[in-house]
Amino acid sequence: MAQNRIFKETERQNRVRVVPSGTKSGDPLLLGVRPAVAITDRGDATKSFTLNGITVSGLKSGGVGLAADEASVAFDGTWEFAVTGATTSTAQDSAVYITSGNALTTTASGNTLFGYVDYPKGYFKAAGRLPVRIGD
Repeated sequence: MAQNRIFKETERQNRVRVVPSGTKSGDPLLLGVRPAVAITDRGDATKSFTLNGITVSGLKSGGVGLAADEASVAFDGTWEFAVTGATTSTAQDSAVYITSGNALTTTASGNTLFGYVDYPKGYFKAAGRLPVRIGD
């Protein structure tokens, strides 16, 4: 499950959708013209872990019942992301854009509107990271 959620999405609006290869939970996505966030890893995702010097790999990490190219996604809520151009003085409600490679930026030119900065009270501001509200 995505660990970058700040304000919960509307669960009844979550859907399973075809997503780009390599999609992990918490990734920003543009599905058609709709901003979204992957809640689960893509169905074909795997992970490895090491315990006491023994490595186990190839474990499925995608959501249960998903096709190889699918993930569960949210279309609203506030999520924390790495954002190119973000500073500690980026203003509340500033627009955030998504590139064709699904990276977030504060640069509008050539990119698509993704959402708006949504600082919760007491949020620790850090350069390069922003809480972004998508949907309504």
